[in-house]
Amino acid sequence: MSNLNFIDRMSLGLGEKLSYVFLISVIITCYEVVMRYVFNAPTTWVHDGATALSATGFLMAGCYCLQARRHIAITVIYDAVPQKVRNVLALTNALLIVVFLGLLTWAAMKVAMPAVAWQAWDCRVQFCGLETSAHAWDVPIPAYLKSVLFLASVAMLLQSLIQFWQALVTFAGKGTP
Repeated sequence: MSNLNFIDRMSLGLGEKLSYVFLISVIITCYEVVMRYVFNAPTTWVHDGATALSATGFLMAGCYCLQARRHIAITVIYDAVPQKVRNVLALTNALLIVVFLGLLTWAAMKVAMPAVAWQAWDCRVQFCGLETSAHAWDVPIPAYLKSVLFLASVAMLLQSLIQFWQALVTFAGKGTP
């Protein structure tokens, strides 16, 4: 891991550290099942909490999968063509990923900004006016998740730019595939 750049190390580190949120989500879900069916005392917070934890894990896992190149790939055509064509396909793929993640980042920012309403914070109301879930617990999970979506898409965009650069260097013949 020492020869990785900062973005690669960040993606791997986030993926490895945040993988524990799934364990926490399972534990609190088991707690809810026991409380509901054994003690007849259901909670108001477990559903929202488990959803927020799992969504955070899934969103940030995208960075890890992109860095480790462990995403789903259909390689039937890729494996059947010569190396020069593979380099063209890799460059095209990397460019499409950068464009997609650029658009996703822009859209996530447009959704996250109103949810956190930086310019309209009013701390005289609950959670300073952040968008809340409107469930029994009514915490600002939508604002949190929309912000995490934006941060995850920024991290994946940075990771995809690194991979685009690597594909470009390989395509130019100055690197190894």
